[in-house]
Amino acid sequence: MKHLSKYIAVAALFLTLSGTLCKAQPAAQEEKEYADAVAKQVEQMIEHFKLDDYQAFKLDTLMQHYAPIYQAEIKRVKDSGAAQVASFQTVVDKWADFFDSEYQKIFTEEQWKRYLKSPAGREKKKRDKRMAAARGEEIK
Repeated sequence: MKHLSKYIAVAALFLTLSGTLCKAQPAAQEEKEYADAVAKQVEQMIEHFKLDDYQAFKLDTLMQHYAPIYQAEIKRVKDSGAAQVASFQTVVDKWADFFDSEYQKIFTEEQWKRYLKSPAGREKKKRDKRMAAARGEEIK
């Protein structure tokens, strides 16, 4: 009977640890999937906007550095219990505006014009209107 209780204790410990590891695994998997999605987005932008090596390097560096910070801020909003779309929209708009201003610095004038004609550019126009309305400015 004494040995049986040791096995039960060990089994309980194992189940507790495996539960903890199983919970940690999805977070690590989620981070890897997010990093892969960022890398894929960078590759698509390089190809679509025909970026040279220096531009590609700048874009990749920008995304590798700031995308995890953006993701962490979204997670903080989510974890704070914010259920309103406006809470998320404000964070998304702030970061999208930041990324667009950085893209404009990286792109040539022709590439930037092409960007503004892309779906991302159309989203930028909508976002600019939302942000202007939030500041109380006249919407053009």
